[in-house]
Amino acid sequence: MRIRLYLLIGSILILISCNTVIQETQNWIEKSNSNNTKILEGNYFHLENELIKTFLPEGFKRLSLETYKTILDSSLTKTQLDNEMKRLETMRAMQGSFYLFFDPYTRSTYTLNTMPYINFSKQDATMLLSMVKQRNNQVSLNTGLDFKKLTAAYAKNKDFTMFRSIFQVDNPKENIRIFSNFYIITADKKTFMINLTTPFEVNFDRYIEKMKF
Repeated sequence: MRIRLYLLIGSILILISCNTVIQETQNWIEKSNSNNTKILEGNYFHLENELIKTFLPEGFKRLSLETYKTILDSSLTKTQLDNEMKRLETMRAMQGSFYLFFDPYTRSTYTLNTMPYINFSKQDATMLLSMVKQRNNQVSLNTGLDFKKLTAAYAKNKDFTMFRSIFQVDNPKENIRIFSNFYIITADKKTFMINLTTPFEVNFDRYIEKMKF
């Protein structure tokens, strides 16, 4: 069961979207990376099928998959759009609930999947990271995308268990760079998976910490 979950997550991670990269601008991405920002600006979203409130930066709106596809249709190539929709449709088909949010200002996409409860260990997290790396290497050979691990971490306290990885993904042919932030979190007997795709590196842990379970 656990290994099957890891393989599925690995396959999802490599179906990275290549959203249009925006120019340098003052936005929540820059603010989240600033040590001078003490108060995070954002909004809570209650996930109606779960006892969870996720905290997201201002600008994010919850969308249906169909609306999201319409928004991206004007800015992505057919191949890029097909890859992104395949990634999201795979996630929506997973057991549990699926939620999609999009920030049109920074072109950032946030998804949350609920899943059957698992109590994973640091050893499990190490195995997961290894499988993700192997999968990324396979994709790189087939597509020419370059994957660079920026960080990976496992954390556990009395309230939650969390695995996080951040990959930089470059498409040299199209001069596109994105950052893929991936979380698995277990809290209050619930397990959920978060994927955040942004055009710039971001410190999203501070928003994760404000979630309510």
